[in-house]
Amino acid sequence: MRQKVFALIADTLAALKSAGTLKLEQVPGYTVEPPKNPAHGDWAVNVAMLLTKPEGKPPRDIANAIVKGLVDKEGLVAKVEVAGPGFLNFTLKEQVIQQVAREVLSAGETFGRRAPKSTGKRIMVEFVSANPTGPVHIGHARGAFMGDAVARLLESAGHDVTREFYINDYGKQVETLGRTVHKRYRQLFGEQVELAEGEYPAEYVIDIAKTWKAEVGDKYLRAPESEWLPLATAVAIRENMKAIQASLEKANIRHDVFFSEASLHAAGKVKAVAEEYARRGVTYEAAEARRDTEKVRSGESKAAQYTDRQLGGTFLMTSQHGDDEDRIILRRDGTPVYLTADLAYHKEKYDRGFDRIIDVLGADHAGHTPRIKAGMILLGLEPKRLDFLLVQLVRITRGGEEVKVSKRKGTVFELEDLIDEVGPDVCRFLFLMKTANARFDFDLDLVQKQSKDNPVFYFQYGHARCASILKKAAEKGTPFVGVENLTQAQLARLTLPEELVMLKKMSQLPDVVASAAERLEPHHVLYFCQELITDFHSYYTKYKTDPIISGDAEKTQGRLALVAALKQTLRSAFALLGINAPEYMEAPAEEE
Repeated sequence: MRQKVFALIADTLAALKSAGTLKLEQVPGYTVEPPKNPAHGDWAVNVAMLLTKPEGKPPRDIANAIVKGLVDKEGLVAKVEVAGPGFLNFTLKEQVIQQVAREVLSAGETFGRRAPKSTGKRIMVEFVSANPTGPVHIGHARGAFMGDAVARLLESAGHDVTREFYINDYGKQVETLGRTVHKRYRQLFGEQVELAEGEYPAEYVIDIAKTWKAEVGDKYLRAPESEWLPLATAVAIRENMKAIQASLEKANIRHDVFFSEASLHAAGKVKAVAEEYARRGVTYEAAEARRDTEKVRSGESKAAQYTDRQLGGTFLMTSQHGDDEDRIILRRDGTPVYLTADLAYHKEKYDRGFDRIIDVLGADHAGHTPRIKAGMILLGLEPKRLDFLLVQLVRITRGGEEVKVSKRKGTVFELEDLIDEVGPDVCRFLFLMKTANARFDFDLDLVQKQSKDNPVFYFQYGHARCASILKKAAEKGTPFVGVENLTQAQLARLTLPEELVMLKKMSQLPDVVASAAERLEPHHVLYFCQELITDFHSYYTKYKTDPIISGDAEKTQGRLALVAALKQTLRSAFALLGINAPEYMEAPAEEE
């Protein structure tokens, strides 16, 4: 409906310009939104106020001209009023609102998604990117579901989306993992060897060592480290990545690309980005640091500290573009630090031609984002193409106590443990239900209750109730006739205020999805569903004496069309977020 009102305003403005009533040299970006007070109509438009300055007329005069010259080709409008400083409040005809049921059912599974035509915009979403030194744990979970939901929404908005996982398979951490695997491998042959501090004691490393032993036998028991370390590291990364991918698959999360950090080093891209910064004159040696800024001269900066300690190093001037200080990118011996590889990786993202690049990161990485932004600016790249979605950690609780350790394994609580306990839908819902920067507790006790106090159960039960009503109608011999046989006379029986409110709300799903995609905020789709489900439960309870299925065949079909359209709207919205829409659920205890 919103798009129809936009079209109506566009037609009217074109007619007013043609008639010379308004100049309309440039039409501003006006809004069409539901008014805060439903008594003011169905849609409020602010175009008259935005035209005041360019037209040189009072906004109410412009609004009155629009009302007088309204071009309503489709016969949508029952009433339009000028309110306040110049708002246009439109009330649509009931039959227009009733037609929403037909429009939803005709669209089917595609309802809520952008028309098949693509925007042509290429977007990359990088998320999870867990170190390949162990399983996906609870600390990764929210970012995993958030990144997947954002990618789904962007696809629904018509964009070409690439989901990417960055594998940190280079440097000391993975080498430490490789050494641990080799020690476990030796232990499997009966050697008495102890793990050093900082190595990986978890059970999964023993499993990796067993796999390696089965593949290579005793070949690397006495080999020099230079020979076995690359191989032990490679098998550890391979097996951990297989486990990570299996966990993500269990969560219904997929990636299109797994990008290796080691490949950047092997291709010389990390060294190349450092050289490009030097060519651009945006680096300096730590020994020169004292001449640069007051902060450097006072000895507070890292550059000054490197000079004082005679560590040396090459620094990038990130403080010129929003970072709180300059950052080292090369050590004194010329080897790159982790940041250098990350800068090379982000340059590589730009080189692949993405129109928008989104990194989903834990909130503990907030300090890292200005360094990357500054690094891209110093390469002459457009910073507006790069977005960061920072995700707060969530506390998992049971019995009011935080859960950090798996009862089954006695180790860190993994994503797979959580999915096994409560299911992927519950995980996805709970991790998406609030804005990414909000902290909250994930109560394991609450989400396993079948009651209205459990937000996940209440959410899915709305769809199941719709399915149950449609099934019951069929069992009683009055099945829904389907959209092909639905008549206007049947839809015309949808006249209750609650019915019209639900239909108007259903029509807003495409706009909610587009806005949530642009803002990278999946929770708006959940809120939309929750409001619609609440409206429906209230309607169902209020009119039990005037039920959906009755002896009035025409009214029954109209109301079944409403239920079917609501079911489709919820199903489409759920699918956009990757949540299943169950056909059957036991009624909550309070309704039995």
